[in-house]
Amino acid sequence: MGRYRALTPRAALQLAAPPTWVASIGPVLVGGLAAFALKADVLTDTATRFVHRPFLSGTLHLPIFSSRFLVLWFLMLVCAVAAQSAANTLNDYKDYVAGTDTEENCVDTTDASIIYNQLEPRTARNFGIACLVVALGAGIAVAVMSSLWLLLIGGVGILALLSYSYGPSPVSYLPLGEVISGLTFGLLIAMATFIALTRTWSWWLLLPCLQQVISIGLIMMTNNTCDIERDIEAGRKTLPVMLGRKRSLVVIAAGNMVALVTLWVFALLLGGLYSVPVIISCFFVSRLFMRFSTLRFDAQDRPQAMGTSVKMARVLTITNCAVLLLFVLWH
Repeated sequence: MGRYRALTPRAALQLAAPPTWVASIGPVLVGGLAAFALKADVLTDTATRFVHRPFLSGTLHLPIFSSRFLVLWFLMLVCAVAAQSAANTLNDYKDYVAGTDTEENCVDTTDASIIYNQLEPRTARNFGIACLVVALGAGIAVAVMSSLWLLLIGGVGILALLSYSYGPSPVSYLPLGEVISGLTFGLLIAMATFIALTRTWSWWLLLPCLQQVISIGLIMMTNNTCDIERDIEAGRKTLPVMLGRKRSLVVIAAGNMVALVTLWVFALLLGGLYSVPVIISCFFVSRLFMRFSTLRFDAQDRPQAMGTSVKMARVLTITNCAVLLLFVLWH
């Protein structure tokens, strides 16, 4: 490669991949707004609709806008974003070391920061470890301020994060990456945020989380669909490799529709009024579907395909948050 360059802020951002942070910011927002929705629900007759219970032996703490609440919510945001940045960076490092990412097969320069910024691999690895340390620090602080049981959720998340690229059978080489990434970020992060702010658990949190799980998994599936040829060469058996490109596109389209319908059902369970944000979002979703239909989802189309997939996740996440916020404000 020649002489290595120093890690610049631009190169670090490319390693962290901010465009995909919807997968970490979204669950924190959904979990936090759901905490307020529980507060409204507990204080009204609609509480009989959903089952909520103290988290293990914890005490129910209804969230209010206080310095403690804002600090916990902010720390959860730092923890989630840092964890995703670590996952993105360490995965790029692992792919580079394994020879999967080369200048010849990485058309998207933003997807190969180590190569195109001429970074020493150890520098990228150390940056990923630093992000992981930040995530651990923020997570431990949240657990100390709220509930030590959150350390258990965090431990599961870290194991899932590391198992994606490391170990004897990395998840990235199996048709499980979409499921693992969706559950780790879409469910665990939202659940941890909810518990940190309320010290309680509510089963109805699974409904808004389902959209997050699906959307985050589909971002990963879009990435893997564009990388089918490269993954076959590397010996990976991702879900798109197993299904093929055409069937993968059907799954991506159907998955986004399921996520939208899930939000609609969730809104109707809360009340007819709360389906308004979902109805409005249908306009934006339809336009993104039209955009999807013009793409081939191959290596050349990767920047456009990933951009469209991330925009779809953003629209659905904003819709999710709008439903929750409208419920909170109305009550």
